[in-house]
Amino acid sequence: MKAGQFGPQLSLMEELKATTLAAHSRLQAAPFFSALAACQFPLASYVGQLRALALIHGVLEQTLAECADDRVASVWRGDMCKLPQLELDLRYFEPRSVADIKEAVQAAQQVVKTVRLQSMEQPLSLLGFVYVLEGATLGARVLRPLVARAFLLAGEDGLSYLNSYGTAVPQRWAQFQLRMNTLQLGAAEREQINQTANEFFASLETVFLALYPFQPESRIFAVNAINPEAGSHAVPDDAREVQAALRAGDICWQRFPYFEQRYGERGRRFARSDAAWQATLHAYPMAQILQQVRWLGGVLAVRGMPTLLLEVQLEILVTELTAAVPEKRSEYEKLLAGAAALHAERGVHLSDVQLVSIGAEFDRAVGPQWRARLPDTGVLLCCAVADELSGHLGAMENLRAWLSDTERFPPEWIAAVAASLAQAQAQAQARDIAANNRH
Repeated sequence: MKAGQFGPQLSLMEELKATTLAAHSRLQAAPFFSALAACQFPLASYVGQLRALALIHGVLEQTLAECADDRVASVWRGDMCKLPQLELDLRYFEPRSVADIKEAVQAAQQVVKTVRLQSMEQPLSLLGFVYVLEGATLGARVLRPLVARAFLLAGEDGLSYLNSYGTAVPQRWAQFQLRMNTLQLGAAEREQINQTANEFFASLETVFLALYPFQPESRIFAVNAINPEAGSHAVPDDAREVQAALRAGDICWQRFPYFEQRYGERGRRFARSDAAWQATLHAYPMAQILQQVRWLGGVLAVRGMPTLLLEVQLEILVTELTAAVPEKRSEYEKLLAGAAALHAERGVHLSDVQLVSIGAEFDRAVGPQWRARLPDTGVLLCCAVADELSGHLGAMENLRAWLSDTERFPPEWIAAVAASLAQAQAQAQARDIAANNRH
């Protein structure tokens, strides 16, 4: 049915249900669901569904959180986010190294492109996506026991998304209906939401048709399985290399608590997807490896991540890749040249001895409690100074601003940040003057 033909007597939610009835029915008729009910369902299809939905939810939820339309904000709430549950499920299946299904990834990426486009051109229409995905919580109650039976799952293992609202699904749905139905909308705006919901059902049908059945040659590894927001850059084809990269990202993340405290779980996803991309670089000539590492180092530095972090991650990555696939050790060790290049660029301005000395002085100034909470802060400040002098403009200020936030840090900490930056700048200047005099 065409939206808008029902007249004013129908609420928005009633109109959405009527408008999307045919598309919803086609989606439910996909072989994916009949195979699941018959317990003839491959794990790749279920994990592929989780990854496709993680990609869609990840981008949509970020877009909704940033939407400036007050009517969208009146409907969308942070506790409606389901990406955390999808990530829990994917983490449960991660050790099984399940490959992606290429066509399903491509279909989900197309949805994401539509979300981003409509967020700029017709932000109110995002509520059509929300309507479909909130409605999925009703069907999840039926799917959950089928999935548990198909893969012998117990408790919440691999089933968190299908139990997003627990026993509160009817109440949450009623609250969502109320918020949608109280929106003040014109006829054209209702049409936008209806059309988006209808088209989204059709797009999901494409995703689910790709998920089952699928051809063996469709199995790939895609970055969206690691980080739904990472775009479409390359990752290794070898599952062992993918797992090694994920371990490297996690190890580096744990090595520097600054990552988690500033960037949260979203930052962890990018650390992992970046490591997976870095794991592909060994296949390129050395000049290209160095160019790509320097490029990424500059991008990260101006976003508050000094190049030291990338240097350490590359070193960890080589260790993990070599342990996973020892016969390719010589290839992986090419990445160490990238780490060495970052180290050498920093060393032009500040030596390792200077970094350690200034870092130790910072630690004494802030005391043991804050030193334990954010170790290596003094060293990172020095690295940001060196990055700035290497041409990564904004690197120092980005880090300084966050580390000097009065709502986050006490006065003595902020004073130590300023002192360390001043000391690093003075020593770098003296080092540069000495180097110029020698030449």
